[in-house]
Amino acid sequence: MEQAITRREMMQASAILLGGVCGCRVASDAGVVRSACCNSPDLEAESLTIHEDHLAIDLTKAASLEDVGNAAWITDEGKGLKLIIVRVGRDEYRVLSRLCTHGGQTVSYNPKRLLLQCNNFNHSNFALDGQVVKGPAEMPLKAYPVTRVEDTLVVAI
Repeated sequence: MEQAITRREMMQASAILLGGVCGCRVASDAGVVRSACCNSPDLEAESLTIHEDHLAIDLTKAASLEDVGNAAWITDEGKGLKLIIVRVGRDEYRVLSRLCTHGGQTVSYNPKRLLLQCNNFNHSNFALDGQVVKGPAEMPLKAYPVTRVEDTLVVAI
């Protein structure tokens, strides 16, 4: 007796299969985890100092941001911070909320597409200024001002 598979069951099976072969977190030759298709590494804890109204990131200790096109997550549960930082140019960095405005799922940097994408199935896409490129999200990601002072990034929070 043959059993029919529903569209929903097919979509779930496909999502599981795709997730199983995704190279989301890849290690470089130096052993540093770099962002790939759908996850970003955590920013090195020793590079981050959290102040009342800003973050200070010591770039000499932030190996995950060494190259243009790299990204990292910044998390501080005490302050409720869930951010992503992307190095978009030689001296240009962007810091945004890392929670999708549609369903609150984590977003990661996709360096091949030069955008942030929700890690949920049928994900939303966001430009590096936080604007929605593709829904279902309708609201942009919150962006935070970044200033570079020598080898330190200052992020207003």
